[in-house]
Amino acid sequence: MPSPTSGTPSLRYLQKLCGTETTMRAPSPLWDVPSHESPTLPPPQSVNFPGVHEPPFHCLPAGCARYFLLGLLLTCLLLGVAAICLGMRYLQVSRQLQQMSRVLEATNSTLRQQLRLKITQLGQREEDLQGSRKELAQSKETLQMEQKICQTTREELQACQLDRKTTDEALKNKEVQRINLERRLRSMQDTLKPFFTCSSPDTCCPVGWILNERSCFYISVDERSWEESQSHCKSLSSNLAKMTDILYSYGRYFHAYYPGSKALTHRNSLESYWIGLRYQNNFWKWTDGTRYTAFFGRGPGCVKVESKTHHMEKEDCHASLPSLCEMAAFKHPDEDYAGY
Repeated sequence: MPSPTSGTPSLRYLQKLCGTETTMRAPSPLWDVPSHESPTLPPPQSVNFPGVHEPPFHCLPAGCARYFLLGLLLTCLLLGVAAICLGMRYLQVSRQLQQMSRVLEATNSTLRQQLRLKITQLGQREEDLQGSRKELAQSKETLQMEQKICQTTREELQACQLDRKTTDEALKNKEVQRINLERRLRSMQDTLKPFFTCSSPDTCCPVGWILNERSCFYISVDERSWEESQSHCKSLSSNLAKMTDILYSYGRYFHAYYPGSKALTHRNSLESYWIGLRYQNNFWKWTDGTRYTAFFGRGPGCVKVESKTHHMEKEDCHASLPSLCEMAAFKHPDEDYAGY
């Protein structure tokens, strides 16, 4: 007796035919099973039962029709089973395709987002790169300007160093000249010492001049006009002597208060002298430009002083008279002079 597991030949054939579904093996891709082709069925085989010997088969017309219908039914059954298997396979592949499509869509969406992010990052990096290029260009321009400034400064420094060398050389030459001038000055001071008379280092007069307080007086006995006398005094670095109003008003005190009275007493043999007062531009003015307020009358004229009375009198400027020159006392050229 056959075992329960063996089954009938038709059941074994169906199990053998659909064994791929019962074992639940991994489905093959959809393109492995063409949709327009049907599975090829093996030709029907005779069913042999163990221990049973079939007699020789003799097909009668009615029996052949029965077997033909049975084979046709079996073929239809096999075709239905194949269609069911193909449908299940199609559903499985469709689900796989849908799942794969979802996965691909999710992956595509993720890739799009990553692509947008990369594009945004790339744009930002491009902007940063452009900004860096601009900064680099500005830095390059600044560096070039600084290099030009540095070059100019270096040239100016070289020029200053050259000027310093020139200045040092000129300073050395000036120092040598100063030393030579000091030597010449000392020599001139030594030469001029006999030509000065000093009551103190601050009050000196040339030889032949009369020192009285802070003024030096010189009497020129040569008779000249007022203009000629003033020119002569100018040649001696002086001017015609100047007197004040009060001395004219109080002539009798002239000798006691006027500094030039001492000079007049040295040459009392002369009657009068030109002094530095004359009528100019409708005013009486001294040689230094100051006005004289006392009245001598109007009209051109110059003033002389009497040696005896010390009175000032108006005189024609073209008259020839001696002159009295006056200059301020000066320091001795040698500051260390101690011969007074």
